[in-house]
Amino acid sequence: MGRLAALALGGVAVGVLGVLAVGHADPPPAARRLTLAECIRLAERRYPGVAAQRHKIAASREQLNEAWAAPFANFNVTGAASIAPYARGNPTFSPDAFAQNPFETGFEPFARLSIETAIPVSPWTWWRLGRVRDAARAGVRANEHEAERVRLELRTNVRRSFFSLQLARDSKYLLDQGVGYLDTAERQLTQMRDGDAGATSVNDMRQLRSNRAEALARREDIVSGEVVALTTLRLLTGEGEETDIVDEPLCPYETAIHPLTHYLQVARLHRPEVQMIEAGLAARRAAVSIQWGAYLPDLALGLQAAWSSAPSISDQVNPFAGGNQNFGFWGAALVLRWNADPLANFFRVRRLREELAMTEAQQRLALGGIALEVTEVHARATAAKGRERLWGDAERENYEWFTSVFQEYQAGTGEVSAIIIPLRQYLQSRGSHLQAVSDLNTALAQLAQVTGREAMEGTPAEACARPATVADDTDAGVSDEEIEALLRATAEEDAGVDVVASDVATGGRRDAVPDHAARPVNAMPARARTTGETR
Repeated sequence: MGRLAALALGGVAVGVLGVLAVGHADPPPAARRLTLAECIRLAERRYPGVAAQRHKIAASREQLNEAWAAPFANFNVTGAASIAPYARGNPTFSPDAFAQNPFETGFEPFARLSIETAIPVSPWTWWRLGRVRDAARAGVRANEHEAERVRLELRTNVRRSFFSLQLARDSKYLLDQGVGYLDTAERQLTQMRDGDAGATSVNDMRQLRSNRAEALARREDIVSGEVVALTTLRLLTGEGEETDIVDEPLCPYETAIHPLTHYLQVARLHRPEVQMIEAGLAARRAAVSIQWGAYLPDLALGLQAAWSSAPSISDQVNPFAGGNQNFGFWGAALVLRWNADPLANFFRVRRLREELAMTEAQQRLALGGIALEVTEVHARATAAKGRERLWGDAERENYEWFTSVFQEYQAGTGEVSAIIIPLRQYLQSRGSHLQAVSDLNTALAQLAQVTGREAMEGTPAEACARPATVADDTDAGVSDEEIEALLRATAEEDAGVDVVASDVATGGRRDAVPDHAARPVNAMPARARTTGETR
């Protein structure tokens, strides 16, 4: 029994230690927060598409090396190994000439090896080989510019995902505020109805609930967009699930958009697709020249060496004797190689010329398409900049409108009901301004891509942490916490809670806004602007 008790106590101790170990386990590592520059740098280093382009460039360079080495290191080697029966004698007499049975005379091994090469010496052949190398160099340039195109496209995709993620989180933060305001208003109506503080309409409650459901439905779309943007950014950067972006608001890039002719000229000079087409034209011209050279024969210095050994066969020392299987020699000669098909070669040249003309027409088409693309993106960026400015003005005006009405209420000259409309207008204009900022940043990123530049124009605005400022003739701004505290105070006021303070402007008495810093309002703690995390 004592042994069983000891085992039981040991098991309990082990279980307690296990619980303590689990309870004191290290917390999961904090998410690594990346800036936009860090996301771009990681994407360029880890994205598989960029790695594939690097390997493609390396392959084209090896093809150029092959064009240099192939004409001078082209060896033709043949060999054979077998067994051969005995064959004795010479051209005039052989004891094995009659009734020879190889199964009776026996066998011995037989081996032969031959190697030959040709080094081109004719000037026109060297000229053709030079054109072959020109075509290979054009292929290297085309692949390098294609890699640049992929890299610029990757930069734009990273920027678009980054801005979309910022937009989603700022919009979610804004909607969370709106839902909190609607919840406060709904509780206010409920308390008025339960406390018999005044007549309430059923339609007022329905309107609040309808607006709340609409806001939550929009929030679901925003959450879905946030997940897609974050997943896309992690895929492009090659980072894991523990990676996120920095907690910064979505700020517009401040820059002056130049005239369209400036961007058209920049695109003509720096767009990788233009350089790719130029490289393709160079390769087409080289192909026509190479095929033109096929009309002439190739002269080369031929080198050959051969060796053969058959011990079972008698060596024929007479140089005029045929069938000698035991020999070794080497030699050199001027050789000629020529595929004498001038008529077929004539049509090959014509085909390559037509392909060259086709590529030239495609170049004109591509240049027109690039100009149209630059024009479209330039117009989009110009319109987005105008929208961002106008929505910023609207947000600022609505914010000052709401601030003015709020201060009238604080001074005792306004009603609480007058605050709702300007508050709603401010929230709507703030959401539209966020979308305009995202459109502007994305358009500037696309403008950098279509003009062949790595960096975006401009820098993020420094004064965008607070969305709006108060006019000089007002006394103070209104924070989000003050708005929530006001709505909660009106709910307490309508429920019969007597909160009294001295009116600063009139010296009278009125219901005052309670200290919003002492407790969370609407049961909603302060949240980060872009991540939604509790601060």
